[in-house]
Amino acid sequence: MSKLLYKFAANLFKLYFKVYYKWEIRGLSNIPDKGKLIVMANHVTYLDPPIIGCIMLNRQVHFMAKEELFKYPVLGFLLKIIGQFPVKRGKPDRSALKKSFQILKNGEILGIFPEGTTQGKGNKLRKAKSGAVLIPIKTKSPILPVGIKFIGKKLKISIGKPFTLNKFYNQELSKDNRKEAGKYIMDKIAQELSKI
Repeated sequence: MSKLLYKFAANLFKLYFKVYYKWEIRGLSNIPDKGKLIVMANHVTYLDPPIIGCIMLNRQVHFMAKEELFKYPVLGFLLKIIGQFPVKRGKPDRSALKKSFQILKNGEILGIFPEGTTQGKGNKLRKAKSGAVLIPIKTKSPILPVGIKFIGKKLKISIGKPFTLNKFYNQELSKDNRKEAGKYIMDKIAQELSKI
């Protein structure tokens, strides 16, 4: 039921993005057909999760969504049905981390916006949050970098090749290590944005 609803919603959004925003996508061949994966993209608008869901149409993407959204009965129900799960913002959320680890352990896809919030005016990339760094390192998961840009009424998306943070595997994550890994993630996303 949830997969059917997810696919139905993704196809509706896909049609919307094609017709209204005349979207252009590069790098679709970089999406792995199977295996655990974390999709990481810059966060421009509230439309970003469905955008990611549409480009990964053949594989469901699970996103963390701010817990406030789940307080609305209908919206919360729909979010859960299509595989989204709540996260408390502004502080570590062990429950959300545990859910993320389980998704990846099952060989599924987790979607993360490492900046944690939309970019605001100027669309300047922010620093990656610590959770966005911790999850791919602890689960040893590949990351698929995605750049999203709205240019006028056009939507442009660039998908890079998967990469890992294997340099940081099996070692203590010091503050400097987290900072370096976060910068590496954001640099990969910036590379995709530069191709648009």
